[in-house]
Amino acid sequence: MTKRLSTYLADGIYTRLEEWAKQEGRSTSNLSAFLLEKALVDHEEKILKQSASDEQQGQQ
Repeated sequence: MTKRLSTYLADGIYTRLEEWAKQEGRSTSNLSAFLLEKALVDHEEKILKQSASDEQQGQQ
């Protein structure tokens, strides 16, 4: 199931996002969803790496 999210962006940010989406042949909404998902995955990977590093330091 997909969920809907509304957000507010500064005009300049929206314009840049809109241009990027046009370059990729995507809708602005689709590009935004992709970027949010990528940021979330990157954040989760960072947390996992930090946890693994903390565990290694704790075992030394």
